[in-house]
Amino acid sequence: MTGCLDSNPWFEEPTASGAASATTQAPTTGGTTAAPPTSSTSAESTTTTGTTTTGSETTGLTADTEFSTSWPLSTSTTEWFSTGDPWTCGNGMLEGPEQCDEGADNSDKGACTTLCTTAACGDGFVQTGVETCDDANFDPSDGCVACVVPHSCKEILDNDPQASNGQHWVDLDGPEPMPLIPVYCDMTTAGGGWTLLERSPRSDPIGRALFKDAPENPGNPQAPRYRMPRGAMGAAAVISTAMRLDCGGADYLLTAPQSLFAGEFGPPNCSNAGPVLYQEAELKQYKLTNVQLCTVFVGLNDGQCAGAWSIDEENQYDCLLQAYPWAGNNEAISPPSVDAFAVDPQHVDAGHDCHKPDAVRRIMVR
Repeated sequence: MTGCLDSNPWFEEPTASGAASATTQAPTTGGTTAAPPTSSTSAESTTTTGTTTTGSETTGLTADTEFSTSWPLSTSTTEWFSTGDPWTCGNGMLEGPEQCDEGADNSDKGACTTLCTTAACGDGFVQTGVETCDDANFDPSDGCVACVVPHSCKEILDNDPQASNGQHWVDLDGPEPMPLIPVYCDMTTAGGGWTLLERSPRSDPIGRALFKDAPENPGNPQAPRYRMPRGAMGAAAVISTAMRLDCGGADYLLTAPQSLFAGEFGPPNCSNAGPVLYQEAELKQYKLTNVQLCTVFVGLNDGQCAGAWSIDEENQYDCLLQAYPWAGNNEAISPPSVDAFAVDPQHVDAGHDCHKPDAVRRIMVR
């Protein structure tokens, strides 16, 4: 009978205060006490109050607060609230609310954390060999998506199909030596996953060959006039499989990213042009596939040249190629000498996307 009359740490005798009351003592660890709400009931109203005391600091709980305990889940011993049995995180035994316990091998970099929880993406701990980051949030634009540090917009989209157009942070060259940088990601055009290298408006064109290091607003990829430094452009191209040029309409060019710095070893004047193999090239509803087109690499600000990255359908003979490739049969689809796809052209076609007054040309890789 003596055992039945022993003091129960989870129960106190009722006090005579004029109204029924009960106090429940929650598990304690160190100097922290978490007390569940206490209830007092009268004929007129029902209220629930409680406090959580840590050291000398007291925080009130509202009537809507549910019973909860902040598990210390460390190597200290506490009592499991449902049984009163002690349990210890770190003793190598699975007890109480533990998801795992590997004893001394518990690690915030391992499969079982020092909180005796199984490592998982979103827990704020970086698991070695499994995760490259863990920022405990679901924002794909902040340089950590699905616990991976992304290298490109394509990688962001692969890990989060709901990622949207706009600024994202990426590590173009891996851990070293370039830090994460902000880039603009187009997640909708032609399947999405495009990393923007240059944005050049018709009203204020950059007009420089892509192989030249001529950055514009490199820290603000959403600026109306933007261009990555050459080193960043090269790093983005190395991890990509396609390069796209368009002006927001149906006209576009699609080539390999290795073409990005074409013309780098060409003549230092306006005759710097050469053949580029395009997987796709659409102009005024005429589409070519797997075709070589003579392309001018230098532009307006390189010495009043025809247009940085432009194609004259008539003047293909400079590259020993057939003229008028889109329509064929020696038939032109644009006025003479038009510098198609340039936003800094000397000869304009008002019906071409890139030559409209409000046109903005984008060069992107994926």
